[in-house]
Amino acid sequence: MKATDKPVRWGIAGLGWVASDFIAPAMLDSPGSCITACVGSSVEKGEAFASKFGVSRVHGTVDSLMNDPDVDAVYISLPNAMHHSAVLAGAKAKKHMLCEKPFALNTADAREMVTACKEAGVVLRIAHQIRTDMAIRRAFAIARSGDLGRLATILLQRSSVITPRDTWRAEFSQSGVIYDVAVHLLDLIQWLSGNRIIEVSALSHPDRAAKQLDDTITILCRLENGCHALARATREAPHAGNNLIIEGSKGTLTTSQLRWVKEHVVSVKNAEGTIEEKFPASPAYALQVHAFEGELRGERSVLPDGEDSLNTVAVTQAVLQSIQERRIVTVIPG
Repeated sequence: MKATDKPVRWGIAGLGWVASDFIAPAMLDSPGSCITACVGSSVEKGEAFASKFGVSRVHGTVDSLMNDPDVDAVYISLPNAMHHSAVLAGAKAKKHMLCEKPFALNTADAREMVTACKEAGVVLRIAHQIRTDMAIRRAFAIARSGDLGRLATILLQRSSVITPRDTWRAEFSQSGVIYDVAVHLLDLIQWLSGNRIIEVSALSHPDRAAKQLDDTITILCRLENGCHALARATREAPHAGNNLIIEGSKGTLTTSQLRWVKEHVVSVKNAEGTIEEKFPASPAYALQVHAFEGELRGERSVLPDGEDSLNTVAVTQAVLQSIQERRIVTVIPG
């Protein structure tokens, strides 16, 4: 997209707590964004959201929002199963899109979404906002610099809270901690290392193999360079560390707790000793909005594109297969 000084005119599709508590306030606080339209699960919900955030138009359908001539870009925060149809509608309407994770629920849908956006010439980015965190970006720079040597292991854990299961989040096919949290970790492992996950073995509790929604998931991964990774996402341990460890042949990087604290610490230990760097906790959702604004000015950000997230969808499918079949599963590229 050509560079412009005009604010991005946003439409918001899906008015849940992430949109209302984080994204909409970030857009209103940014001189590079404004919200011109919204659509929710009901007109009443849309009108309440519009009244709260000063949005001028409330649409009754996603298609209507996508075809609004006063909308440049759409933030998609719909139920997970609706991402596919919404992205296709946005591509048809030539709208740029920031789509929440999980990008899609299967690789066939993800590939169709990527292709449609490429053919339409629109910017598609996926809302893995953790990539924008300053400590995570520093870990990325160190891991990719070669200072740690050959990466041997990556350990990444993240905890969350159990959200109310009185909506689509109660539906087994599109919910669980795997989609709420673990997909972030699968994205980060590959981004930090620069290598794709090629094999996985996973367990969940409750057991998804028994058609129960998971609150804890543990995933063992082998990357294409031989590095091993262990990812754990949970909603059952509210005091978990939320940290990252990257071990290499020349050094080890560790972080302090990366969630619900005011300061993050990145430490690197090698033969010369230990160096620590401190970062204030980042406003990741606001940084994500700024990153997307930059994308529309032609500035490539850290946000993953459709191809990146197509790969993450493929890994997620392999994880689900591993839980179901109780075996190591090879990731089939998307």
